[in-house]
Amino acid sequence: MNDFATTTATAGSEPAWTLALDRLGRLTPRECEVFVMLAEGLGNRQMAARLQVTERTVRAHLTAVLEKLELESRLSGCLASYAHHISSSRASRAPAA
Repeated sequence: MNDFATTTATAGSEPAWTLALDRLGRLTPRECEVFVMLAEGLGNRQMAARLQVTERTVRAHLTAVLEKLELESRLSGCLASYAHHISSSRASRAPAA
């Protein structure tokens, strides 16, 4: 198994960041905004400018996001955010039944 994206996953299980997708309901609306920006690859300064807050506030939001999603690193948060973005994009493009 590739250890790069597994963080705390055990052999045969999903990478830890995929489990975080089931916990998105724990986030506040502002934390959701920060979570989405992770998929864009934005740095703290860029997020702060977009949200019109300080970098310290962005760091606080990122800390809360990682704790609530039970993730250990920003990389895991980025992977989860990107996976969420991809799955949301696919769902919005799916043909109506």
